[in-house]
Amino acid sequence: MAQESKIEEILAPYGAFITYVPLRTEVPFCDYISMRDGDVVYEIAPRASLNPTEEAEKAIATIGEREAAILIPGRSFDASGTRHGQGGGWYDRFLALVPRTWLRVGFCYERQFSATPLVRESWDQEMDVVCIVTPGGLRVITPSVSMTL
Repeated sequence: MAQESKIEEILAPYGAFITYVPLRTEVPFCDYISMRDGDVVYEIAPRASLNPTEEAEKAIATIGEREAAILIPGRSFDASGTRHGQGGGWYDRFLALVPRTWLRVGFCYERQFSATPLVRESWDQEMDVVCIVTPGGLRVITPSVSMTL
């Protein structure tokens, strides 16, 4: 199965998405997945000045009772779903406030994926799926053994 097809299959049950505006070092996720007509989308603007608590409240209100997938950029990821961002903990605080049932999908370039485990601090929020952009396309890892995909 093509990895692009795999991510589409993983995301198929979700009718709501929390997305991000990619900064220059972040994967433009829309090059690899597409939203369907009728999907609810809540877009997080570049995060420097945003309050993660207010964004979580707005996202929860927008998504409502739907199951959601959160598309998340990062500076580095590993095979166990550990994510390191820009160092401010914005996404860790945001993810701690939204339902844990929302699927967490990290996006990174191949050079941002670590073959060795990253240090995971107590506040670091784990990814359920990691999408790695490689020269050959998209590689999808589902690190969490507790997830049924």
